Amino acid sequence: MTDLLNRVDAPSLLSRARSHRAAAPLAVGMLGLAISLVRIGVPSIWYDEAATISAATRSWPQLWEMLGTIDAVHGLYYMLLHAVVDVFGYSPVIIRVPSALAAGVGAALTVVLARQFTGGRLPVLAGVIFCLLPRVTWMGTEARSYALSAMLAALLTIVFVRAQRCSAPSASWRWWLLYGGLVVVSCLMFIYLALVVIAHGFTMAWWLVTSRRSAAPTIVRWFVASTVAAAALVPFTLEVVAQSSQIEWIKPLGDHTFRQVFRTQWFLYSNEFAIAGCGLIVFGAIVLATRSRGLSLAAVILPGLIIPTGALLIATELYTPLFTPRYLTMGVPFVAIAIAAGVDALTSRALVVLTIIALVGLAVPSFIEQRQPQAKQDSTWSEVADLIADERAEDGPGTTTAVIYGYVRRHPTATARVIRYSYPDAFEGTIDVTLETPAAETGNLWAEAHQIEDSLDRLEEADVAFLITSIKRDLRPITTAALASIGWEVTEEWNLVDVNVLRYEPSGRSSP
Repeated sequence: MTDLLNRVDAPSLLSRARSHRAAAPLAVGMLGLAISLVRIGVPSIWYDEAATISAATRSWPQLWEMLGTIDAVHGLYYMLLHAVVDVFGYSPVIIRVPSALAAGVGAALTVVLARQFTGGRLPVLAGVIFCLLPRVTWMGTEARSYALSAMLAALLTIVFVRAQRCSAPSASWRWWLLYGGLVVVSCLMFIYLALVVIAHGFTMAWWLVTSRRSAAPTIVRWFVASTVAAAALVPFTLEVVAQSSQIEWIKPLGDHTFRQVFRTQWFLYSNEFAIAGCGLIVFGAIVLATRSRGLSLAAVILPGLIIPTGALLIATELYTPLFTPRYLTMGVPFVAIAIAAGVDALTSRALVVLTIIALVGLAVPSFIEQRQPQAKQDSTWSEVADLIADERAEDGPGTTTAVIYGYVRRHPTATARVIRYSYPDAFEGTIDVTLETPAAETGNLWAEAHQIEDSLDRLEEADVAFLITSIKRDLRPITTAALASIGWEVTEEWNLVDVNVLRYEPSGRSSP
């Protein structure tokens, strides 16, 4: 064994590892995954994630029926999560892990994308900055398709660049065929990724204007691949448009728009990171633009930064509200590369190191805030579930528990029953007092319910009942009056940030 170790050239192995082309993307990808996994289960599930849970935990036929009514735009993502739940079972952590994996892969692909145009430290800087962006540290813990959209935007752009550079016509067409197929998959995952394809069109126009050689044949191939993909997506697009009433909650442009574009879109709620990030984006964009001709890094990155946001702002102003910051999560690879270009252009290595340290310092407060229990829209659903579980444990196994689900804050179509979907173990075996039709049987995301006055007979077998209701549209007075009519009274009350919980027992019964 000693002889074997002596024959191993450790410095040589280390050098080869560092020089291997996969080493940097792999290391950065692992960093992105690790950051996403830290305390991934701590923030409470919130409404958007509850929609994913409602879709992914029903049967396949029920999911297909639902997509014909609502949320077809998220259909492929729901199918992916359904498969994950089928294999691993459901938990708040399991439902978020695919996003953490996508964040890691997106970080690695950001390195690969930048490396298509430049070597040195810029690609690795881009990958590390990707991992630090507050929007990225958020998307890696969100059971929605946003992390996957960022990953696919980077992958789609890498394939786009490789297809353009392929000189042999037969091989070029194979790359463009792959590109077209990836466009279809990407748009099925999140239809707004079509905006990345439009950005690629602007890249082609840039290349045509600035290139010294004929770009026309390649542009024709891109146009054919994109058009065929668009034709294949027509039935899906028509279905999504038919369900567009589900985004009526999006606000028109207003005083909030500037803040959404220049802060929330990439940097969430960190004003300090937004100021530093936007400054470095502008500096990096200038550096890239002044050094570029033809299909350059600037020609690829800058349209990816500008076109999707600009298109949604124009559509929101002229057609219907479509712009909301989290829909532009797909642009984070381009943001990271632009910032990295600005950092890389600094005059000294020491200044580069200090800038990265500063960005880490700016990222930490946002990261810590995102990992708090109430980080997602002040949701306290996990606290409610823990409260119910603790109360039931104190009551003992012989106690029959009923639950009355009121409204849930900020969302007019759902009820607090979403807490049961999100944390089912706490509610296993309880009586759902007002349930009419379970969500999975409605062809919609949410259950249908009776009024409490029409459901009081379901309390006949219960020993204790809990009301869970929003602090807005508060059902405490109505429910308390209804239960008082059959001899029940409030015995305890808890007031959380966004939810009120009341415990009821038959009058005259002593609490355990």
